[in-house]
Amino acid sequence: MFTNYGISSDISGVASNEISTSNTALTLADFGLTGSPSEPTLAEIIDWTLGSDTFDEDEDASTTVRNAMGDPLHSQPAAVVYGGDPNDPDVVVFTATNDGYFHAIDGKTGAEKWAFIPKELLPDLPDLALNDVATYKHYGIDGDIVPVVFDGNDDGIINNSDFVHVIFGMRRGGSQYYSLNVTDPDNPTLNWVRTYAEFGQTWSRPVVARVDMNTNRFSAANATLKSVVIIGEGYDTVHDTPGWPANADNVGAGISMLDLFTGDRIWRAGRANADLTLSTMTRAIPTAVRAIDFSGDGYIDRMYAVDIGGQVLRFDVTQGEEPDDAVTGGVIAQFGGEGTASAGDLDAARVYNAPDVSIFTDPVLNRRFIAIGVGTGYRAHPLNTDASDAYYSLRDPDLFAKLTQTAYNSYNIATPGDMAETSGQVRTVIGATQRGWKFTLPSNLMVLSGSATFDNSVFFLGYSPDASSTVTCNVVPGSNILYRVSVANGDPIADNIASMAASASNAARATALEQGGIAPTPAFLFPSSDSSCPAGETCTPPPLGCIGVECFDPGFANNPVRTLWSQDGIE
Repeated sequence: MFTNYGISSDISGVASNEISTSNTALTLADFGLTGSPSEPTLAEIIDWTLGSDTFDEDEDASTTVRNAMGDPLHSQPAAVVYGGDPNDPDVVVFTATNDGYFHAIDGKTGAEKWAFIPKELLPDLPDLALNDVATYKHYGIDGDIVPVVFDGNDDGIINNSDFVHVIFGMRRGGSQYYSLNVTDPDNPTLNWVRTYAEFGQTWSRPVVARVDMNTNRFSAANATLKSVVIIGEGYDTVHDTPGWPANADNVGAGISMLDLFTGDRIWRAGRANADLTLSTMTRAIPTAVRAIDFSGDGYIDRMYAVDIGGQVLRFDVTQGEEPDDAVTGGVIAQFGGEGTASAGDLDAARVYNAPDVSIFTDPVLNRRFIAIGVGTGYRAHPLNTDASDAYYSLRDPDLFAKLTQTAYNSYNIATPGDMAETSGQVRTVIGATQRGWKFTLPSNLMVLSGSATFDNSVFFLGYSPDASSTVTCNVVPGSNILYRVSVANGDPIADNIASMAASASNAARATALEQGGIAPTPAFLFPSSDSSCPAGETCTPPPLGCIGVECFDPGFANNPVRTLWSQDGIE
C-alpha cells in the first residue's frame, strides 16, 4: 500500500511512501488526527487501511468490519495487456474506488498486486474507519482510469522503450489529475499530480492525443512524441443548486492540454489567462473533449466540446504553429441554459455528457455533414424534471475546412429553434436552412448518459426517475428507455417506416431496458469467429450492443472496417 507522501517519484520501494506502521515519516496530521484519546491511534488507522478485519473504536465500542473494497461508482476501470499470448494474456486491471484507493489487480487471479492512496485522501480514512452515519456520500477517486500504452514495435509485449501510464481525475473527490507510470506493473512510480487555479472538480475523462505545436513548453521526454492530455477543466459545484447561476462559473470553464510526461500545461482556452481567449466560455466543462485526426497523420485537426450550459464548442488545430496561433474556435450552438435562461430559472437544461461526433451523408441534400449529438439532463439531480429535455443532432457543414478566429467570432450560433422536431413524426425532411434535428423527450425523461453512433444509427438513453422517491426518501432505481434513430433525420429504424403512422413513430424508436438506475453509454462488441469454424459468413458471430451487462441486437452486420476521416472525394 503506497501514497505519494515522499518527494521521490518512486511510489514502491520508497520507505516514506509506504503505508505501514514501520514508516516513521507518517504522522497523525497526515491522517487528519490530533492525538485525542477519543480518536483511533495512528497504528490502528494504518492497520485498518491495510485491511485489518477489525477496528476497535474504543474499549466499549462494538467491532467495525472493514469492507475489502470501496465502490467504483463512476470510475471506469481499465485492463492492460503486458504480454503473453492470445490464449493466456498477461493482464492487469486498474480500478479506483470511493474509499480513496487506486487498485492494481492481477487479471488471472483477481488478487490485488498493490494499491495507491493519494495523500489528499489520507485524512478521510479515520471517518471511513469509524463508519459513522453520514449525511452525504463520500467520494475518493471517482474519475475514469485512462491507460496510455506505447508499444513501439507493436509486438503486444511491453518491454524495452515501451511504456504504460494511467491517468485519472478525482471527480467529486477533488480537483487533481494523477498520472502513474505502471510500465512495471509490480513497481509503480508517480509521473505527476496537477491542479490549476481554473480547475473545478476533475470530472472530464482525459483524452490523449498528439499536437505538433511549435513551442518549448513540451518536456524533453516529449519533444518527439508531442503527446498531450486534453481535458475539460471540470465541474463547478454551483450547478448542484437547481436555480440557474446569475454569473459565469468560477472554475471549470476552460479546456487544457497537459504534457503527457510532466503534466505541465501546453495550451489553454478560456475567458482569461489563456492562449485562446473566448468570452463565451462561461460555463464549466465536466465532459470529455472529442479530439479528431481527419488526415490520419497522427496529429489532431479538430476538437468538439460541450459545457454544462449546453454550449457546443468547436476548435480547429493547425500544426506547426505557436500556441497563440495554433487553435481557433468558439461556440457553434446553444442547447441548454446558457444563452436562453435567466438567473434563478429552475427549468434550465444542463449537459453532463461528451458530444457524440460522427460523419454521415444526407440523402436528400446529397452531401456530407458531421453530426454532433448532445442530450440534456440534470445528472446532479436526477429526480429533478423541471427542465424540458431533448436530444439534439447538430449538423456541422464545414467538415474539413478550418475557420479563422474572425469567422468563429461572428458564427451563426444554432439554437433549439433552428432544429427540426422529430418527436411524433416520421420521414422528417431537414430543410436547407435548418441546423439539424431534435427529439424532444417526454416530460418524465432526460438524457443522463452518453450516446453512440454506428452504421448511421444513433443510440441514446432516456432516463425516468421514480417521482415517489422524492416523497418517501426511498432509493428507487427509475427506468431506462433505449432510443435508436437515424443519424440523418431522427427517424425510427424500422422496415415499415414508409407506411408507419406518425402516432406510432416514438414507440418504434424506443425499447424499455430491464435495468434500473442510470444506465451507462451503449457500447458495441464484435466477437471473433471460432478458429475451428471453416471460412464463410456462417462463422461470423453477430455483433452485440451492450448497455452494462444488458445486451441487444444492434441490427447491423459484423463487418467493421477501420477507416480514417479522410479528405478523399470531398467536393
